[in-house]
Amino acid sequence: MDINDYNLDKWFYKLQDDFVDIYQEKYKAIQDYTLLEISKDNINYFIDNREFKDIYRLQITELITSLKNKYLDSYLFFRLNTRSPKDILENKPELEILDSDDRKIKINKKIKQLEILKISNYEDIIYLLNNSKRVKEDIELFINSNTSNKLYLVFTKWKQILGNYIEYRCCIVNKKPISISLFKPEYYSSFTIIPVEIILLFLYQIVKKLDYNDYVIDVYVKNNKCYIIEINPLCEETDLFSLDYYDIINSDNLIVTL
Repeated sequence: MDINDYNLDKWFYKLQDDFVDIYQEKYKAIQDYTLLEISKDNINYFIDNREFKDIYRLQITELITSLKNKYLDSYLFFRLNTRSPKDILENKPELEILDSDDRKIKINKKIKQLEILKISNYEDIIYLLNNSKRVKEDIELFINSNTSNKLYLVFTKWKQILGNYIEYRCCIVNKKPISISLFKPEYYSSFTIIPVEIILLFLYQIVKKLDYNDYVIDVYVKNNKCYIIEINPLCEETDLFSLDYYDIINSDNLIVTL
């Protein structure tokens, strides 16, 4: 599969149906993302001007205002459907996470890093789009592509997951859940308990709805319900933390680890 097949819009629209939790109650499978398509004309204008046309700027501003009213919150989470502009975090050396930092310091630094993706207005978005190398690469790829892939601005309610919920990285191999592990285990205590049954039930429902074979799903659990953070391809370069890529792709049994 092409890497663009894992763009957020590709799996987001396939997972709109309600899922069933361990109590057989329905809940939404995903965060409440809102996608705003960017035309190639708008992208070309942005490349030339580092800014969007007034009419598109107005669209973005109105959408931000509407979502802030909907969520009763002053902040939103922002990314593209391809990738997030989180590489901007590399420009803040004072927030670099050191091996010598204890767990609480690592968590606090990471929380402050992630706040770069916390936006409240149009200007915040322009800053991220203009200063992220990842975004520039994705825009160039989109402009030079002859495929039917689309580019979107993606918004949802700002959720401070780290420190409030535990994030898990799950691997699917041949459409079968093979591993569940803590996402960045250095942030968590060795006393952390992984809710395997809750996550597994959710993963088996995801597998039925997606036509991917091998992939990684990042999820968090809240009130016995799983929520997808994102889906990405599973490959040798994937950060699997304490797990080994070849152990995962060659395993027939579920691997669970902190």
